[in-house]
Amino acid sequence: MPGPTANPTTHRSRLLVAIQTGLLVLSLFSPASILAVTPDPNASAPPAPTTDPAASPAPSTAPSAAPSTAPDPAPSTAPSAPGQFLVSFVAGTSADEQAAILAATGAVELSAIPALNLHVVQLPVPTAVTDLLAFPAVDRVDLDRVRDAQADPSDAAYASQWSLPRIGWDQLFGTTTPSGSAVVALLDTGVDASHPDLAGSLVPGTSILDGSDGASDPNGHGTWLAGIIAAATDNGTGIAGIGYAGVSVMPVTVLDAAGLGQDSDIIAGIVWATDHGADVINMSFSNPGYSGGLQAAIDYAWANDVVLVAAVGNDASSSATFPAGDRGVIGVASTDQADALAASSNYGVAAFMAAPGEGIVTTALGGGVQTISGTSASAAEVAGAAALLRALDPTASNGVVVSRLARNADAAGDPAQTGNGRLNLSRAAADTATDAIEPAGAAPVGAGGPLVGPYVAAANSYGIAVSPSPVVYGTPTDFTFTLTASNNGGTEPGTGTLVIPSGWTLPQSGVGPGQIVVTTGTCVSASLNSIS
Repeated sequence: MPGPTANPTTHRSRLLVAIQTGLLVLSLFSPASILAVTPDPNASAPPAPTTDPAASPAPSTAPSAAPSTAPDPAPSTAPSAPGQFLVSFVAGTSADEQAAILAATGAVELSAIPALNLHVVQLPVPTAVTDLLAFPAVDRVDLDRVRDAQADPSDAAYASQWSLPRIGWDQLFGTTTPSGSAVVALLDTGVDASHPDLAGSLVPGTSILDGSDGASDPNGHGTWLAGIIAAATDNGTGIAGIGYAGVSVMPVTVLDAAGLGQDSDIIAGIVWATDHGADVINMSFSNPGYSGGLQAAIDYAWANDVVLVAAVGNDASSSATFPAGDRGVIGVASTDQADALAASSNYGVAAFMAAPGEGIVTTALGGGVQTISGTSASAAEVAGAAALLRALDPTASNGVVVSRLARNADAAGDPAQTGNGRLNLSRAAADTATDAIEPAGAAPVGAGGPLVGPYVAAANSYGIAVSPSPVVYGTPTDFTFTLTASNNGGTEPGTGTLVIPSGWTLPQSGVGPGQIVVTTGTCVSASLNSIS
């Protein structure tokens, strides 16, 4: 019987240089297979480039003195607001004098920061910069540069990668650099190692089928997923990989040219990848049949601290598939641009969480890019995210990574469709909690979950009222808590740590357990920061 089939888818800084007026101005303006993912030949155009500000009319007043300070001799390539500048005055220059100088040069003030003697202005013509600098009271004139903390990558097709900002990837790239590294074993059809956007992203792998290194791909599916996971980022070409730094792909071929693979080969691939240092294993294939042998291999990998990820399938069915439904595996469903369950995605107890899977631009077999859809793509996004989390925090165990991914997911669809919700990489990366969970899997090994994501937080919100009220100020007071649970409308006994309101003090010497001293204000309510 055939095995699983894949499921495609920027005080003062003087520059003591002599620069002619003209140069100053110029410097400032200047089939039953993994092919259930659907390829789309249309690739997107790169984002439009930004330009330096343009010039505007000449001022009517010329100052008498020559400038002593020049702006940057060579402007930054960073974009700036058109015609907008920062004018800094020498300390001690009066507000009236500053205003008169700006008026004399035709500068239109947009805002000011008096503490810095700085004005944000719009200048009418290029020569206005020179006119301003001719006043001894003007310290410097700078372009009002735009600084982007998120640093869009230079990859040509990045503008088409809608899923990256959706999962918060753009909030990490350019601001957060991994201190470690992680390897994703891609159990698939191999990877086209000659693809320029995968250069430097691969580590030695293997083919369980023929003993080769897994660096070729007769099908294309493995190459698609490798790009989603770890395509070279900010290299001026192709796409950006979710694992933008510190993440590598280990190709492990377990599926043939048609995208079919036997359990025996898949089991061997899991063990080989585990024994050869994989931190994450991605399995974008499925079959509705449970296998104890496959579960045993997955248990082996989990016991060796590997995060396992699998696609739930593309049959629009709630029936569990495997390995997505195996214990220890993050089964991944697919969502669309509206954060709804993708029409073709499977769902149900095997879906531990979801990720974007519709219209995903990635690396194409033979070079270039193409667009695919399906839970295979969604699983690759989660695998890339898990690897990036491990590279960002090398101390995090597989269970901690799983917990961070699930707990920080965004609501999308409902729990029956997307489990813990849709991947939110930026929140997961900011999470430092160390509680660990293991996906329970579907029958016969589990009943889905555990659910720790947004749906649970919404269903189990609590209110806390503190009594007695009012109290005698300065007197140690015993407080009791009334905990109201919004999920059932009733009250429940609760314990926890009080978040102390203003005017209250923490227990002091002589104050017993559970007592707080109120010094000012009214004792009305407080909140708990933990519930047990």
